[in-house]
Amino acid sequence: MNKIIFRCDAGYKKEIGTGHLVRSITLAKMLIKYEKFQRRNILFIVKTNKEFSISKKILGRENFSYYSIKNYVKDYSNEELSEILKLKFKLLIVDRLGKINLTFIKKIKENKKNIICFDDSSKNKFLCDMSFNPLIFDKEYVRKNHFSGYEYNILPSSLFKKKIKKNKKIKFIFMSFGGFDSKNLMKSTQKLLKKRHKYNLMSNLNNMNFKNQKNFFDKMKSSDLVISSGGLTMFDALNFNKFVIAIPQYQHQIKNIKRLEKKGLVKLLLKKNLKYINNEINKIKNDKQLKLKLKKINHYNKAQKFKMIIKKIKHICEKKN
Repeated sequence: MNKIIFRCDAGYKKEIGTGHLVRSITLAKMLIKYEKFQRRNILFIVKTNKEFSISKKILGRENFSYYSIKNYVKDYSNEELSEILKLKFKLLIVDRLGKINLTFIKKIKENKKNIICFDDSSKNKFLCDMSFNPLIFDKEYVRKNHFSGYEYNILPSSLFKKKIKKNKKIKFIFMSFGGFDSKNLMKSTQKLLKKRHKYNLMSNLNNMNFKNQKNFFDKMKSSDLVISSGGLTMFDALNFNKFVIAIPQYQHQIKNIKRLEKKGLVKLLLKKNLKYINNEINKIKNDKQLKLKLKKINHYNKAQKFKMIIKKIKHICEKKN
């Protein structure tokens, strides 16, 4: 019996990328590591054809089982629900942007299953057993078993040791723009930085180009500055006490970056201003407040609550419906 099903996608498509699948895999690994869940009792339901083919590559690399559904199946449709209910499970975890369908929740509950959603922006999510939206913080969304705010991020970097390099000089710059660089930021940024010939660039076109996550995060930890978009990589960099220049790919990333910039944790740089990136790096190098900002980042990291999340998920899996 598959006790937990994750329903998420990864693809070369705007607003999807690889973040939702990577986060779900991270959560699965945390359940295995900290709560002794069995890998055989975890299953991913994903689209795997054409632009979604990256899903099976990632899951194959991570050695997780998956069940493929057709690309044309719409989120929260009767077709998707039918595919999910074919399988035996205790808990369904849905990780994707959007608004969950009321009928979808009711059908899951009628079949005596539990449901958790990530990143949902609707009020219907309060009918789920639990919900998390790390992308926003709104008092309206703070209720029992429903959480919002950055401290509820599930970060891949949390699974790796924090041997943090002290930032003295900016010599090594780590760059990553997620699994789908929709604005071709990597090529444009590399070109601008190489003109100066000052920095050792540790970059990749996407997370899959590094052989494994350990290699990816070892590179990040040994860097002096991170340049990324506004997704998981930005939060992972903060988790390693790195100051970030964040160049957003999507509108929801701009909102997140602006909130973090107000706290002095990152610097927002829009693509239209990319030509000024060397100026921004120089400002960071000469910033007398940088040590204070790094202390703020460290304080921010201490608020992370991923262990609370996995304990609550374990409780849901153990309770009787």
